[in-house]
Amino acid sequence: MTAGTGELRFQGFDGTVDYEITGQMKTLASAYSPLRGLLRTTPETAEALFRAGDAALKLDDGRDCRIKVLAYSAGSDTAYFEIRV
Repeated sequence: MTAGTGELRFQGFDGTVDYEITGQMKTLASAYSPLRGLLRTTPETAEALFRAGDAALKLDDGRDCRIKVLAYSAGSDTAYFEIRV
């Protein structure tokens, strides 16, 4: 698992979030399926992210990733995503 604090950007939002990614980022290019993860933020931001569908996440190691939001529960501070290659 890879965890840290990153910078999330999507239309109408640019701020800091906590994230957890299942698997190691160094295996992303050779993985048969995309890596998945979750991020924690305010419930309002999580809902706006889910509605946006796509975002940019800059990991704490400086790597920029494109993410696609997969799931979110109303009122939750957590959104689930997969990282695009």
